[in-house]
Amino acid sequence: MKDRAWTAPRDTVPELLRNRARRSPNDIAFSFPGFDQHYDWRTIWEEVRRLSEGMLSLGIRPGDRVALLMQGRIELVLLIFASACIGAVAVPLNTYSKKEELRALLADCKPAALLLDKEGQRQSYVTMVAELLAETGGAQGHHAECPVPRHLFVLAERAEVRAPFRAYAELAEEAAKVGPQAFGNAAAGRDLRDPLVLLYTSGTSGKPKGVLRSTASFMTAARSPKRTGPASALLIRLTDRLTRKLSVMSLLPLYHMGGFGTIFTALKACSIRIVMLSHYSPNSALAFIERFKCRVLIGTPFMIEQMLSSEARDKHDLRSLLGLVFTSSAVDRRVLDRIARELHIYFFMVSYGSTEAGAVANGVCITDRKPHPVLSPLYGLFMQSKLVSGFIGLQQFMSCEYSLAGKVDKNVEVAIVDAETGARLPAGEQGEIRIRSHRVMRYAGQSDAEDAGPSADGWFRSGDLGYLDASGHLIVTGRIKRIISRGGEKISPVEIEHALLKLPGVEAAFVVGVPDDKYGEQVCACIVPRRDATLITEKIRHDLAGMLSAFKIPAHILYVPYLPMSPTGKIAVADVRGLALAQLGEPAESRRNA
Repeated sequence: MKDRAWTAPRDTVPELLRNRARRSPNDIAFSFPGFDQHYDWRTIWEEVRRLSEGMLSLGIRPGDRVALLMQGRIELVLLIFASACIGAVAVPLNTYSKKEELRALLADCKPAALLLDKEGQRQSYVTMVAELLAETGGAQGHHAECPVPRHLFVLAERAEVRAPFRAYAELAEEAAKVGPQAFGNAAAGRDLRDPLVLLYTSGTSGKPKGVLRSTASFMTAARSPKRTGPASALLIRLTDRLTRKLSVMSLLPLYHMGGFGTIFTALKACSIRIVMLSHYSPNSALAFIERFKCRVLIGTPFMIEQMLSSEARDKHDLRSLLGLVFTSSAVDRRVLDRIARELHIYFFMVSYGSTEAGAVANGVCITDRKPHPVLSPLYGLFMQSKLVSGFIGLQQFMSCEYSLAGKVDKNVEVAIVDAETGARLPAGEQGEIRIRSHRVMRYAGQSDAEDAGPSADGWFRSGDLGYLDASGHLIVTGRIKRIISRGGEKISPVEIEHALLKLPGVEAAFVVGVPDDKYGEQVCACIVPRRDATLITEKIRHDLAGMLSAFKIPAHILYVPYLPMSPTGKIAVADVRGLALAQLGEPAESRRNA
């Protein structure tokens, strides 16, 4: 069947994919150097169609979930696109999941099919799934209590696969069983409001929750814009010509909101190679930036700091980098100071958002370096694709005590309210950040009566603290759940962390509350010393006394070799608190409740 035999609605995945394959067929779209995979748009489009038809042959229909337990690799991208083309919902799962976590995720999302790697993150995925099947007494997963779906495909050679699993190659072979019009009919029936992906929250401080996001929630406006005119089409072609030889490194996994958003942006905005890791490793990231001469690096601040702290840092040439895109709001001036010292970048971009709320605010800062010839097309891309809400001066970033998250996006409403009463607060006053827009999505299965997630009138309670300054920039100051209550005094861990990071010899610091018989909670600081530094606890307390009130001085100061990272590249709050409780000798029950 020729492509012209069907028409998909504008800005749906099948329409975007077909257009990209027509306009940039030979451009490399995605590289996964860990598996030596480098795919152009034509190949992606051809393979996506076969996989879509294979899913249709299995009986997968609009709204069905397709669970994906895979390391970063091209098959994961192909399956996400293939699911979207027929209206199925891709569910990329955390590759660090242990068996019981996987059981819970599968029970929650109830997939019609599960496609998985043989292994990853030092564990066998096939063994885990086989054990889940055996424990529920069903080899085919037909029992109601078994979370494992009937259709199971493994990325392995046929000779290695045993029933009830099938080899991944067999999915594409299923395509021969459907009629020539099957794919076109499925693609033509798509709508921007269709569920596109089920993403689970990072679970840095609790149990992950599933958020069902639509295609429209990744768009700038709630509805698809009008067809582009000749001038806009010309600008798109020009942008493609300028950017097709550029490479971007993304450190984010595809089960992360930022990682998923990156592949969607590549599909819609421009032809630019995106280099991704099979799993995050600071040393691999450094090597691949140098090898592919990446111009932009996308990741969380914590990931980028880990790269700068790596012993392999000095072995790699990072001069190709022009800019950084931070996908977390926790970008304070200390991070920026370090980047300015160690990387000679021309710009950086900050963004604020969440799995539930989508993109909320962002801003680009141009540093004081002389212009680079590649920057003009990049800035043009930012503006043409509406990726940027505003430009912010370097001095404004450096003078902000907390994290400047940028300008609120045009189609997003932000309110700062009293966390307890819900009353709106004036500009400049700190409160809970609440968000309303077409990008705000509910938790899967959530009802209006539930307090968590968006309310009946569409306002999402972010759980973040912050304020809007006089210029309309959003400033993020911390998390409500991380506030420490010491004898009735409310203490911000972020304030203490900022003070600790000013002290010589402190590489990183994270502050948590720990149980205390007298005060209810006490302040505990977990510090990563700099290489070859000698830290003395009493001197730290003495130095902090000049910056903090007495009740904010940590009662406990612990030294750790590193801060645990969550699978989405943030500091794992629950894990840090668990480490602290273990060092302090707290009972196991307290650690389980961390």
